[in-house]
Amino acid sequence: METIKNLLIDSLNGFSPKFIPFFLLQLLVAGLLSYALQKLLNRKFKEEILDKAPVLAIGLTVLVAITKYSLPFSVLAAAAIILLGVSRERGKDQLTGLFLVAMISIGCGVGSVFLTFLGAIILFTTIIFLPLKKDA
Repeated sequence: METIKNLLIDSLNGFSPKFIPFFLLQLLVAGLLSYALQKLLNRKFKEEILDKAPVLAIGLTVLVAITKYSLPFSVLAAAAIILLGVSRERGKDQLTGLFLVAMISIGCGVGSVFLTFLGAIILFTTIIFLPLKKDA
């Protein structure tokens, strides 16, 4: 039994199974915040600025959570995800939306769920009350 337990701990890179509920909370918050951001930006600009933002956020949150103790790899992963999203022709508003989704994902992935939630609320309030105009 001890061998199975050690194998499980080793395959989790030292991640204790008692932290799995917090990991699921990280994924849930990243998905919900990115979904709210997607709906807010699409409604604000009256067109599809972001699509599939929750999927992107949850995937990036998993990647950041796995590489939590390697900040350069986490930032590299976020940059790669954004560059993959840029493969299509996109405007500044879409790139800004992808950047905000990546920041939400990184914040939740490293474990700062409360701070990320608080920052997202401030960000959403700013987006709601500021007049944002579409680039010409």
